[in-house]
Formats: sequence, structure tokens, C-alpha cells
Amino acid sequence: MKVMLDTNVLISAFIFGGTAGRILRTLFASPLEYDLYVSEYVDSEFHDKLRMKWPDRAEHVYQAYRKTSIIFCQSTKTMLCDLRDPKDIPVLSDALYHNVDILLTGDKDFLEADIEHPLIYSPSMMNEYLKKSST
Repeated sequence: MKVMLDTNVLISAFIFGGTAGRILRTLFASPLEYDLYVSEYVDSEFHDKLRMKWPDRAEHVYQAYRKTSIIFCQSTKTMLCDLRDPKDIPVLSDALYHNVDILLTGDKDFLEADIEHPLIYSPSMMNEYLKKSST
């Protein structure tokens, strides 16, 4: 199953841990079941936000994240959707372009949009999905 990660999930997981961190650890531990994707757009946004908000540890966190088993994929130049927030369009376009099954995000705009594919899950929704699929 292909799971694309959004910037806010990466920040939550790599800076704060919590639910997003637990989910990523679970997904990393199941490499045969889940392929984790991060697009160039999200990777760049994540790196920029790290440098802006946590400059003292930005490079250490970024380098640790880049050593994970995440698949770093190309972003499409084609906008494949229309969303209220223009900054969200490249994220969803990349998810559609790479035909991912789940977009893991904490962004309420995605969660409230009427999107059928990919599935849009928040960390807590993904946690519930993982619990159900393990039984």
C-alpha cells in the first residue's frame, strides 16, 4: 500500500513524536505492507519549515529523516486537482500522480474536502485503520 506523507505529519513525527511518530514507526516496521512516499514539494517544504522554526536542530532532524526508508519521489508540474488552499494543490496532485492509496495529513482542508481517491487520513484515523487491519 502506498502512503504519501504531508509536511505537517513529518513535523509532528520528527519533532514532537506523539501519534504521528508512533504511526511512522509502525509503518517503517512493516516495509512489505507499506511504501511511504514524500514528494519533492513536501520534502522542500519540510526542510524550509525546520530551518525556520527549529534552526538549531533543523539539519540534524532533516538528515535523520532522509536516512529513513521513505521513497522520495518527483513532484508533478501538472496541477491535477482544485482545492481551496492553493498550497495544498501540489500535495494532492503529487499523490494523484503517484497513485498513492492514502494521503496521511493533519490538514483540515484535505480532511474536509470531498476526495474519493486517495483516501485522506489524519494520524488518528490512520491509527484506527492500522488497529483494524491488524486484527
